[in-house]
Amino acid sequence: MEKGTKPIIAAAVMAITISLGTTVLAAERVDTASNKGFKQTVEAVEKAVKARGMMVVGKIDHQNMLTMVGGQIGGSVTIEFGKPDMGKMVLTMAPEAGLEMPGKIYIFEKAGKTVVSYSKTSFGAYNPEFNKVDEMMGMTVAEIVKEATK
Repeated sequence: MEKGTKPIIAAAVMAITISLGTTVLAAERVDTASNKGFKQTVEAVEKAVKARGMMVVGKIDHQNMLTMVGGQIGGSVTIEFGKPDMGKMVLTMAPEAGLEMPGKIYIFEKAGKTVVSYSKTSFGAYNPEFNKVDEMMGMTVAEIVKEATK
């Protein structure tokens, strides 16, 4: 692809999407290499989530699911987490923001390294009053990842 064509293609896709009546929210993804092994990183993320008064509401083992269909990859887990009181506040004001919930942190192995990945929330796109929620969640998840990967 020629230099400079990516933004044009992205703009065209967005224009087509908007003309179809769909809203596109681009999330900013953050990847952090862990100084721990895969299993230790998963445990550290869960511990850091709980230490901040949040619940781990789900744990998806992608590696296990792929083995069911003959696939094989390194460690690959998504941890879903949240605070019910925050969910109540956000969802009662903007039910469509449920797409952002629960929070998710993805831990995976790539090229011999353990990587922790998350997307910054965009609750403010649903209601400008939620910009502070985005700020708070962004700082909290960044702290969780920093603590879990050191």
